[in-house]
Amino acid sequence: MRARLLAAGFLVAACARGDQTVTVGPGTTFSPSSVVIAPGEKVTWVWTGVYHSSTSDSPSGPEAWDSGIIFIGSFDHNFTVPGLYPYYCQVHSFPGGTAMNGSVQVVAPTTPTPSPTATSPPGLTPPPAVTATPTITPFTPVADATPPSGGAVPTLGGGGMLALALSLAALAYLLLSRAAR
Repeated sequence: MRARLLAAGFLVAACARGDQTVTVGPGTTFSPSSVVIAPGEKVTWVWTGVYHSSTSDSPSGPEAWDSGIIFIGSFDHNFTVPGLYPYYCQVHSFPGGTAMNGSVQVVAPTTPTPSPTATSPPGLTPPPAVTATPTITPFTPVADATPPSGGAVPTLGGGGMLALALSLAALAYLLLSRAAR
């Protein structure tokens, strides 16, 4: 029972943060090979026991990183600037290569533009404000790692993240309960 609660707690913590984890290996893979995050979130690369690196294609700039060649352990980078950041393994590929490459896309959340508010004569209550809903285009990773056109990745507010985390924790608990039977 305690193991189930601990697993559910880790699931809630992972969902509430919004950070992403990429598994390095086995073999010559980053899994997932592409992640999408918001500014201020981090990506953590976790090694499975094979010599690899996580190295940004660009050797300099605000989002340049290099884990060095690691056998086991983890490395993380906090992303702050929106953009598309391809990366590779120094042991098995090169910038822009295809052997062991991945990408991080940092997408700033969109802010709806408020509609103009109407004014009412004295003594009357003004109508409720109407806000625009942003148009969201789903992101589908592609082989050439070009960013989607005109789309944005939706973000959840604090209440939405909490609801999602609790829902996932409940689902994990149910699945673990059934597996234990």
